[in-house]
Amino acid sequence: MSGDEDDKATVVIDINALKKEKEKKEKEIAEYAGSLEFGIGDDEDEPRSGEKSLHQVPVLFFEFGGRTFSEMKIQLPTEIEYKIVKDLPALNEWLKKKTPLVIVFAFDVNPKSINQLCAQLKVKFKHVHTVIVAKKLSAEKVKLHKSSPAGAAGYVQYPFTKADMSQALIPILAKAAC
Repeated sequence: MSGDEDDKATVVIDINALKKEKEKKEKEIAEYAGSLEFGIGDDEDEPRSGEKSLHQVPVLFFEFGGRTFSEMKIQLPTEIEYKIVKDLPALNEWLKKKTPLVIVFAFDVNPKSINQLCAQLKVKFKHVHTVIVAKKLSAEKVKLHKSSPAGAAGYVQYPFTKADMSQALIPILAKAAC
């Protein structure tokens, strides 16, 4: 053995420490998402009434720590007005308006937090409809998730096309507009 081999750097990875760090981060996110209070600041409990057309119901593509929708902007429907929202304070501003709303979540970016957000929205904001975009969707997974407390109004397989997204959003927008 030569002295050069002994002088080379050695990298040691502590898998247990990495697992603990990941679990800690997931727990922090779960606690943070669980403590969110959406729509605070408006005394109204119910959304403002009045029928809206499909084009008047806002569609928000919520990127919670990811860039799924920004990167696939070319595949977002052109016949629907939408906004890409990147953080919780911006989402909260939309919720304070108490008007019908459709929120599309990129599930794979942060599944636990998205589930908690969807569950809270379902309970606290009956006028908000959610759509989940995820990889590896199956009919069975959709059925199970839809029946859960975090169940969404629609599901779209990632990657998606304009037609896929439109097909999911149009019926939900029609329901939201009533």
